[in-house]
Amino acid sequence: MRALVFKEWPWLHWNALRPDAVALFNEERPITWHQLCEDIASFALPREDSAAPYLAILSHNNYASLLCMLSAWQRGLCTLMLNPFFSIQERKDILANAGIHTLIEPSFSFQKAKTKQSPPFDLMAHLTLTLTSGSTGTPKVVVHTANNHLASAQGLLSLLPFEKTQIWLLSLPLFHVSGLAIVWRWLLKGAILKIAPTQGNALQEALKGVTHASLVPTQLQRLLQKRKPPALQCVLLGGGVLSQALVDAAERLGIQCWCGYGMTEMASTITVKRANEKASVGAPLPFRQLTLSPFGEIAVKGETLFVGYLKAGEIEPLSSDWFYTKDKGAWLNKNRDLKILGRMDNMFICGGEKIQPETIEQKLSVYPGVLQLFILPFPDEIWGEVPVAVIQGKVDIAAFLIWAKEKLPAYQCPKWAVLFPEQDFETGIKISRKDLLGWLRREQILSSLPEKKKNPAFV
Repeated sequence: MRALVFKEWPWLHWNALRPDAVALFNEERPITWHQLCEDIASFALPREDSAAPYLAILSHNNYASLLCMLSAWQRGLCTLMLNPFFSIQERKDILANAGIHTLIEPSFSFQKAKTKQSPPFDLMAHLTLTLTSGSTGTPKVVVHTANNHLASAQGLLSLLPFEKTQIWLLSLPLFHVSGLAIVWRWLLKGAILKIAPTQGNALQEALKGVTHASLVPTQLQRLLQKRKPPALQCVLLGGGVLSQALVDAAERLGIQCWCGYGMTEMASTITVKRANEKASVGAPLPFRQLTLSPFGEIAVKGETLFVGYLKAGEIEPLSSDWFYTKDKGAWLNKNRDLKILGRMDNMFICGGEKIQPETIEQKLSVYPGVLQLFILPFPDEIWGEVPVAVIQGKVDIAAFLIWAKEKLPAYQCPKWAVLFPEQDFETGIKISRKDLLGWLRREQILSSLPEKKKNPAFV
């Protein structure tokens, strides 16, 4: 059992203990636990009496969206935070498949209304709905309880230090499980959350006064190119293979860098460690268990494991205690440090040889100037599919390809490399391979390159 189990909503708990302490900063405006509780209790929702307990909310990572979500929870509703950039048709399809009938968009100029007494806090009640990445089709709707989220937060914070006087920036979207995880770490500790615009150059301003942030490597690189935010102490990094040079540069400036392995179904982080040159993601955190099948597939279970998937208004429960992730892994040592070998459904065949993109990415990401690197399959008349490198960073493509030939067998070597389309993937969460491959094919980058069919890396 966890050391701390709330008997009421966490914000009510902290209000009872420290009503005048700062709970969050809405940009630069401090809001106390007392004021937060007042705002939650009086936030106007479209309905309060309904047989359907589900509410979809267009999420913009602002104070209104946070209040709307917390208010809905306090009134017994289970929320789906929805990406506002989905098209109208995408929204309709997702809601129809899930069986959710109400969608609202909170406003900054929200109205307040008196409400009836809230139902009691229930750790095991269905509370959040989160979409999976949808890499193989329509995204699934994952159901979690408060107990799942609190176990996730306490397990991570047993290793990564975060105290009540410290500030974690809401740098990831609430419609992503990693954004929700930030909220639950804040609520568990009764610490301070900061809400501010974080896209592009706004991140530097948002980090003023912030001690903790969840970032992708590109964001960290941009910060290091400017003046280090003075208060920043700890960064949880995600989104792909990390550049050790980037980690070393951050650590020299006094920024602790952490990395790990997580997934939506397990309420975010499963393993974590201080980022270093070792190709592992650490050991399983408390309240999680992890094993490998005979074929190397990672299976997980524990208190953070989701309840089931929501379909047509009904929850389809798990058929087993173990959830098989479709990720391949290996144990590195007797301490059971985990190495991620890649997604089983990312593997492709090139000239009869199996290629696991993540294995190649780990080997090539050490090239100077590389921030992130993706290996994607591209159709080829001779080989079926060939590996192509999409590189984020300042890299001489020709020199990189010559170097890659010296490091890899011919069938693994990228046949071409292109620079990452920064403007098309401005995001605070990990990049979808499906989206990146779609961009690559739409732009027909390879078809515009000379001598394409010769496949020089096979020569």
